Amino acid sequence: MNIKEINENNIIFDNGYKLEAYHNQNCCEHVYADFDILESYNLSTKTGQSINIKEVDFEENLNKLVEGIKKLGFNLISKLGEKFFVPCYNSQNGYYSNELKLILHTSNSKETLDITDFVKDEIY
Repeated sequence: MNIKEINENNIIFDNGYKLEAYHNQNCCEHVYADFDILESYNLSTKTGQSINIKEVDFEENLNKLVEGIKKLGFNLISKLGEKFFVPCYNSQNGYYSNELKLILHTSNSKETLDITDFVKDEIY
């Protein structure tokens, strides 16, 4: 599956799948995955050659699509094994939860993965 659209809330793929990060936000916190950074990738992590991330073929299973990096974020994994890093942030005063989940909506179901351990805390 290829990326069709990237925005701050989710990634929409050409097969209709949608990958989104979910956190039950309160007034004084912001816990999120920074999907917008994917727009800046223009080199292959395997070959070093120019690429268009929207032409990269990605895994369709959430557990194969995502590789977590503790306290930083996660990699999106292509079918060729290329990795594209998505940082995850928890910006708050420390009173609220840093829980974050990835949800892959498919044509007839959804897969959920808890990525709380991959979130970078920015407690102020």
